[in-house]
Amino acid sequence: MTAKVIPPCQAACPVHTDGGRYARLVAEGRDAEAWQVICRTNPFPSVCAHICQRPCEKQCRRAQLDAPVALRALKRFVVERLGSRAPRPQPPTRDRFERVAVVGAGPAGLTAALDLRQQGFRVTVYERLERPGGMLNVIPRYRLPQQAIDADVEAILSTGIELRRGCEIGRETTVAELVERGCDAVLVATGLSRSRGIAVPGFGAQRFVAAIPWMTDVWLGNKVDVGRLVAVVGGGNVAADVARTARRLGAESVAMICLESREEMPAEPQEIALAEAEGIRVLTRQAPRRILNRDGRIAAIELMAVASVFDERGRFRPTYNPSRIRTLPADMVILSIGQAPDRSWARGSPVRTDDRGRIVVDRDTHLTTHPRVFLAGESLRGPGAAIEAVADGHRAAEVIARFVDTGAVSAPADDEVVALEPFPDEALARLRAIRTAAAEPEPFAPCEPSLDEPSARREAGRCFGCLAGAVVDETKCASCLTCFRVCPLGAIEIADTMVADPVRCQACGVCAAVCPANAIRLEFWQADGDERTALAAPPPRGDHDTLRVRCRHRDDGDPAGGGDGPAVEVPCLARLRPVDLLRPVRQGYRTIALYPCAADACKYGSAWENIESLAGQVRQILAAARPEARVELRVPEAAGQVADAAQGDSA
Repeated sequence: MTAKVIPPCQAACPVHTDGGRYARLVAEGRDAEAWQVICRTNPFPSVCAHICQRPCEKQCRRAQLDAPVALRALKRFVVERLGSRAPRPQPPTRDRFERVAVVGAGPAGLTAALDLRQQGFRVTVYERLERPGGMLNVIPRYRLPQQAIDADVEAILSTGIELRRGCEIGRETTVAELVERGCDAVLVATGLSRSRGIAVPGFGAQRFVAAIPWMTDVWLGNKVDVGRLVAVVGGGNVAADVARTARRLGAESVAMICLESREEMPAEPQEIALAEAEGIRVLTRQAPRRILNRDGRIAAIELMAVASVFDERGRFRPTYNPSRIRTLPADMVILSIGQAPDRSWARGSPVRTDDRGRIVVDRDTHLTTHPRVFLAGESLRGPGAAIEAVADGHRAAEVIARFVDTGAVSAPADDEVVALEPFPDEALARLRAIRTAAAEPEPFAPCEPSLDEPSARREAGRCFGCLAGAVVDETKCASCLTCFRVCPLGAIEIADTMVADPVRCQACGVCAAVCPANAIRLEFWQADGDERTALAAPPPRGDHDTLRVRCRHRDDGDPAGGGDGPAVEVPCLARLRPVDLLRPVRQGYRTIALYPCAADACKYGSAWENIESLAGQVRQILAAARPEARVELRVPEAAGQVADAAQGDSA
């Protein structure tokens, strides 16, 4: 299977959000369309606009020139600009009779619930707390406002998902009983809602508390205790949140105690810098030795030096130097050394655990030892970012939908994608030579404020639009060869006018910047999110169950591609992805007919191999999931004549 090349920002995102596309739409003032691009793969746009760890920005090719495009800040601009006017997910066009139960109303559970609901399933979500959101409720509100969680959760539930609050599975009922009551499948996505403990003398003293329940109480509005001298044991992002929260609740002194060195700490450097800016001390290479009590109350915490954290193979195996001891005054210790799943939901059910108490589950198919109970999110994958839980929710929903439809359990068919390569040195040199005023990065603070409109448009305009493609206005092009000479990648050919190969062109923008006639632009025409391609087609009507997808440059004398029923034109079939053709199949089309140019007449020259690969990938997926559907590759033999290259081929 040939992997699809996509921009590195999109490849780095766990759900492959097209950051370049929504940046371009923001730059053009098309904020509602930018929202649609963001929400296509991510049902938590408001949440991620505040807390996303920005893997996309870390891979942004713009950073090779100056600084990455601030994609999270642009997402927040779109969210805040649309506000209550933002479109909500659409409910299904028809309801199915099958029912799915989801245990846990966090990012993974609600994402899967939304995917399944939009396919028509009747979905009920069970949440043990009164407030949905899962572990999002532990994140401090100065980082993640409550209204951001509420906005995303309410939008998801508006599709017709039933939410049962304050219902703890494993206590009030079991997953097996949910199946017995008529649920065709149960998905458990309870996250890592328990704090890990530690075996040191003095553990269990008054004011020795675990981070997760303490933070949950804080943000649920329950009464919490806070000391004057607080020691937080842990070096991750949660520990930093705990320390900053204790400081805000009135602690005079707060210290983070970390096994790791500054370079080894799991927390984001930005989070540590923010904590220190608020007066929190960070003590590295220190481990708790014992808790010193006085009259049943904590008086201090004794620390010993850490010699190393990882062994020679990179495994977590700390070693200590007990001869180097220090005592830190403290009247409260908050433990934040990791999180563990809450497995109480498995009580009274036939779901098996191993000798360490872990749920026995197939990580590829999400299936537990119960034939209708599945697992997803952090309780399956371990700790991660919210967007990673969203991605796992998508995968679990795909598995469950296929299971309910066919009775077979199989791993989801993820698209094979590879990131576009970095700019070659020669291309970078040319880019530096033609930088425009818009190239200067905006100076964002570590916790970037909301962008005003001019700043957002300017920042969005810095996006290179990787893989957007150079397109020429043929009425302006004089075939002067300027673009041909400056292209660092040899992607431009000159026929009657300039032509950019969509496979080789990396949308660096050099040709557009130097064109004397201003005839070249970078155009986002990929099917993902572009309404002109109309591949999110309405369900078929009557006998018209064939959707025809035709190359705009195909010259066969028939602009519609031949036949009856709906037709779609795209600039080049080679730029489509399998998901673009699977979407109309899900809408009800039985046949997707592709009408490319003839191999020897392709305007772009090298697209034919990609088109054949695309058709082959989709056929493989349909053979497993929808064997009654088919993809036909219809190649013109001569003007006005069409040959079906896949006659009788449904796989």
